[in-house]
Amino acid sequence: MNLDADRNGADVILISPKNTQNRMFGRFVPKSVPLGAGLVAGYLRKKGLAVNLLDEEVVEINARTLKAFLERCGKPRIVGISCMTSNIARGYRIAEVVKSVDSEANVVFGGIHATTLPEEVLDHACDYAVLGEGEYAFLELVLQIKSKHIQPESLEAVIFRSNGKTVYTHSPWRRWVNLDELPMFPYDLLDTSRYDLGFILSSRGCPYDCTFCSQRAISKRVVRYASVEKTVQELDLLINGFGVPNITFFDDYFTPNRKRVYELCAAMRKAGFYQKCSFGVQTRGDSVDRELLQEMKSAGFTSLMFGVESASNEVLKVVNKNETVEDNMSGIRLAKELGFEVETTFIFGLPTEKFDDRLAALRLARDTAVDRARFNNPTPYPGTLLYRTAKEEGRLRVGEDWKNFSSVAALTETPGGHSLPYVPAGMTERELVGTILLANLLFYLRFSKLKRLFNPSQKGSGKWFELPVKKLLNPVYVLSLATLAITIFSRAIYYLIAESNCRKFFAKGIRL
Repeated sequence: MNLDADRNGADVILISPKNTQNRMFGRFVPKSVPLGAGLVAGYLRKKGLAVNLLDEEVVEINARTLKAFLERCGKPRIVGISCMTSNIARGYRIAEVVKSVDSEANVVFGGIHATTLPEEVLDHACDYAVLGEGEYAFLELVLQIKSKHIQPESLEAVIFRSNGKTVYTHSPWRRWVNLDELPMFPYDLLDTSRYDLGFILSSRGCPYDCTFCSQRAISKRVVRYASVEKTVQELDLLINGFGVPNITFFDDYFTPNRKRVYELCAAMRKAGFYQKCSFGVQTRGDSVDRELLQEMKSAGFTSLMFGVESASNEVLKVVNKNETVEDNMSGIRLAKELGFEVETTFIFGLPTEKFDDRLAALRLARDTAVDRARFNNPTPYPGTLLYRTAKEEGRLRVGEDWKNFSSVAALTETPGGHSLPYVPAGMTERELVGTILLANLLFYLRFSKLKRLFNPSQKGSGKWFELPVKKLLNPVYVLSLATLAITIFSRAIYYLIAESNCRKFFAKGIRL
């Protein structure tokens, strides 16, 4: 069905709200294209709909902007807003602005937050919420809205209110999206000069059920892959079309299917991608071995990210990680031996964690000589087992519109700012925030580690913080960097003065 003749511009506006929680770190986080909203936009367009894609990371969204786009939309007007918990507050504000500009516009929320808390979303300026993966469900909803005849029995994965009653349609997990049915990412809908284009998604899902992972709310434990042919086609566009020098696979977990990894590596070698580009992935210590890593290295993979999370086997068991500290250390050391850059993530403040476990995590990052490490606070996102645990313990703290739900809140919040969403029994928030800040600081106090952040080609599997050398010629950028450094050191001094366990952590950590 092609609705082009029935519109004056677009059939649908899709919006990806800005994540404001990075605060002063935001300038140093590479901008990736909005994969979630973009893939939905591409699929709608493939089915004959005209779409405008607005990414608030690069486009200012306000009443004037929305009025201009809505006036070019065919009626009935539809605005889709894709949100995670980290940007739901901004999503709610955008929805209110949409309704203030056009009260009759149909506002549809999708994404993880709408999937886990759909009735909360409907309490805001929202007409419909799409649950789970959005492509199939949103397309059918759009067509029914356009036809001005909603048939709940033929919709799936949608919730709305009718005559004061909440209407749930069929389960969002009865039909999984076939990734090969999705077209190439619609880069032409965006100003590509504003982005780091080095990101690709070649699978969805993860077979594990870690208690802190919100992605399971969408994918459950079902893993699906785009075909090798489709993945190579998208890589070819990025490498030979856009000249991207480094690509990170955004897959939750890249290596659960060894056969698929070997097939993809063979196809990538045949295409000669390794001569022009390097690649990074997220993986697990218990799923890599010498043979697999050598195969990946030969295809141009140079960087691995391991979600280590804790240096305590007891904590890893509590959070359903299903691997051990020894698994992670073995995988990291093997990767380093074979010449990979290695990045790690840790979470301080998981249930049952002790003070010495945090010191052990810092020691692990140091002893295994990882290139980059990040120490985060626990975030019990809705839909996770950690959320349920925090609620049952009476330790869940939800700020206004979830504004405190950020895994980097310990780094970005000023003392006395938003409270962390969860602090386990046995420690204070001040101790937790302070030791997280100090662990990050202690890890990078060595020049060999600090220089890894100055990354002119933005290489790495995480690409969560970058200081490209060429930007250091920009006075505004240098001033922002100086302000960030002063802020971090001043916060560190505050916690060292205010909290005895922070002083203890620093004293022991500096000697590691």
